[in-house]
Amino acid sequence: MESLSNDTLVVPEAGRACAVVTGSERATWLNGVVTCEVAKLQPGQGAFGLLLSKQGKIQADFYVAVGADRLLLAFAPGTRDLAIGELSRMLVMEDAEIEAVTPELGCVCVYGPRALELSRSLAGAVHAQVAPLDRGTLEAAVLLFPEAERAALDGAVRAAGTRFATDDEWLRLRVEHGIGLFGVDYGLTDNPHEAGLERRAISWNKGCYLGQEVVFMQDARGKLKRRLSELAIDGPAVPLGTKVLASDGAEVGDLTSVVSTGESSALALARLKAPYFEPGAVLAVAGRPAVVRGRKAV
Repeated sequence: MESLSNDTLVVPEAGRACAVVTGSERATWLNGVVTCEVAKLQPGQGAFGLLLSKQGKIQADFYVAVGADRLLLAFAPGTRDLAIGELSRMLVMEDAEIEAVTPELGCVCVYGPRALELSRSLAGAVHAQVAPLDRGTLEAAVLLFPEAERAALDGAVRAAGTRFATDDEWLRLRVEHGIGLFGVDYGLTDNPHEAGLERRAISWNKGCYLGQEVVFMQDARGKLKRRLSELAIDGPAVPLGTKVLASDGAEVGDLTSVVSTGESSALALARLKAPYFEPGAVLAVAGRPAVVRGRKAV
C-alpha cells in the first residue's frame, strides 16, 4: 500500500471549535498563557500550541491563526468551553477579550506538498484566515472559514484538483507521521513530554506561560513514566486497546491508533511505559513483533 505523503489532502476538522481574541494586547497576553510563541507572529502566520494547567497537564491543544486585528483559535474537540473559561480567568487588566465565535467558524487543515500554497488559494474562494503549521514531517496549514461558506469551499477544493481526506486516509496519514490526537492518543492526564509534543507545541525561547516551570523541570530531568510513540507491527492491524507486551510478557502499553500499511504490516501509535518507548525496542502485539520507531510522535 503506497504512502499518502506525496498527496496534498484537505482534512476536515469538524470537531474543533473556534474562539476569537481581540484587543490591543491580545498577542502579548495570550503569549504569556499558552506554550507556543504568539507575540512574534505576524498576520498570516500561525502555530500549534497547548493550554496547560498549573501542574503542566494538557487542558487543550489548539491552532492559532493571526489576523490583522484578531487572533483566531481552533481548539481540540470538546475543550473550547474549558479553555475559554481558563483563559478568561487569567484576564485581569489587559486590553484583550476572548469569546466563542458566532456564527461558528469551520476548520480544515491541508497536509502535503504545497499545503500553504493550496490553503491560500482556497481562501480566495471564501472569507478565510490561513496560517502555516508545524506538524513535524508534513507540510501543513490551517484554514478557518465561515460555516456559511462551506459549499463554496467544497467547490474550491474540487476546482483545485484535490480532495477531502476520508477518515481512513487521515488516520493513515497521521499515524505514518506520528501525529497524535487529543482525546484519542493523549489527553488531560498527559503532560507535553508524555504526549510527544514538547518539540512541536512549545516555544523554548519565550517568557513564562502557565505550567512552564513543570515543563522545564520535566525536560531537565529527562525521565518519563510513559510516552506516546510509534510502533511498526509485523502483521495486519489489530484492535485498539490491544496490549503491548515486553519480552517477558509484562504489559507495557496500549495501542491508541492503528492502521494497516499492507497485508503483513501495520503502524500504530501507542502509550508505552518507560523504558520501553526507546527507539529500536522490540516488543510484541498480539503475538507479533512490534518495533518502536525512531521518530517521536508529534
